[in-house]
Amino acid sequence: MEEEVCTILKEALVEETSPRLNLAQAIRRHVEQLGGVGLVLARRQGVRRPPKLKRRAS
Repeated sequence: MEEEVCTILKEALVEETSPRLNLAQAIRRHVEQLGGVGLVLARRQGVRRPPKLKRRAS
């Protein structure tokens, strides 16, 4: 039984040999199988001026 536990622990602690994908790569892999996605990007606008704040009378 002790040998069995050692074997299980060794297998659990061995590093994974396959490279891990990040989230974007995983999503792309699934979406490409469906033919991809065409997104229409919104037109960019300039940065608006910040509002003028008034001080409160104390």
